[in-house]
Amino acid sequence: MTDETFTHRDLSSITGVSVTTIKSYRKKFPEFFFIVGHGKPLRFRKGADKLCLRIRDLFNSNLSVKQIRDKLLTEFESVKQNRQLSEKTENTKVNSDDFGKLARTTAQMMNGLAALVTAQAKSEQRLARIEKYLKELIQSQSESPSGTNDLLQEIKNILTSSGGLQQPERVTAKKVVTIKKDGGESESYSLDTDNSAIEPERDFLELPVVIHSDTGEFLGMPGRPGQPFTLEELVNMVIVHKEANSSKVWHKQGRDWVLAVKAPEGRLHELYFSRTHTPKGNIVSFFKRLDIDSVSQSHAEILSFFREVRDLIDSI
Repeated sequence: MTDETFTHRDLSSITGVSVTTIKSYRKKFPEFFFIVGHGKPLRFRKGADKLCLRIRDLFNSNLSVKQIRDKLLTEFESVKQNRQLSEKTENTKVNSDDFGKLARTTAQMMNGLAALVTAQAKSEQRLARIEKYLKELIQSQSESPSGTNDLLQEIKNILTSSGGLQQPERVTAKKVVTIKKDGGESESYSLDTDNSAIEPERDFLELPVVIHSDTGEFLGMPGRPGQPFTLEELVNMVIVHKEANSSKVWHKQGRDWVLAVKAPEGRLHELYFSRTHTPKGNIVSFFKRLDIDSVSQSHAEILSFFREVRDLIDSI
């Protein structure tokens, strides 16, 4: 730590919260964190200590993310107020609008790459099943030529359900991402025009996430002290801690938002969420379905997954 800059660890020591919590502050309020250079570890300019202390105190007062942002806008400098984000060159300047556009485009392209990973994972699963049945078919053909009809039907069913073997999707010159589903339907999203198809709305991510209990009632979980366990926290726990180094992509299926998560050596997880009202009139994000490697999981397995992810908060 110097008099002018701070690292994540410095800020953790000053505020008394974990490094992971400091990183979550930066993720929730990126416009208030000013980076000095881009080496490692990242360093933040003078004032980041006061900012983190203020965010900590506001969370301890049970304020929402939106309420905290409104207060920070009146108390601290933000990217939106500081229009010149990059260093001046001899003849050019990069303003905050340019930087924001670049950041959005980069994030959208990363989501597109994640979509390709998801499509490839499903194709590999189908190909492995077909290879298995082909080997059995060859063996059965040599032993009993009349007993191959069932194996041929299995292969036919796989091809029919997938609409044929899927080829890897690609992002075209128009920056379009296409996601194919098991039933053969496909959805295409334009990365430069349809931001809503790439990421859920902020207010949806900030909703408390709930599931059905064993008795069919809505069941939520406590999150950080004094806060409900939100959809944004669940997503962060899954991709950062439960499925480390995983790729993720959001897409819409009817009224549901579907999050596909795939770690490099892990299984494909697809989590289905919908906006709904509880009997008490609260608006929540309902975690309604979980598929692992394209296989729908039981309610007991969804409940176990939900509790396991929530418990990660206490271990950080």
